[in-house]
Amino acid sequence: MKITTSVKHGAEYLCVKIGEVVTAIEQVAVVKGLPMWEVERKLGVGVRKRLIVPARSLRPIQAAIA
Repeated sequence: MKITTSVKHGAEYLCVKIGEVVTAIEQVAVVKGLPMWEVERKLGVGVRKRLIVPARSLRPIQAAIA
């Protein structure tokens, strides 16, 4: 089941849970009515880690800078 959110595939967001910039990959689940997104963060040169976080913890980077 997919829920429409403002999160876009491939866009970069600030993840408030971990405090880092991540790239949204895809919506993978809905838990207690909240869409969960698989995101990818860069750890170093060529090293990346994927996490699953709720959509409400993703903030657009433009809004985070302003």
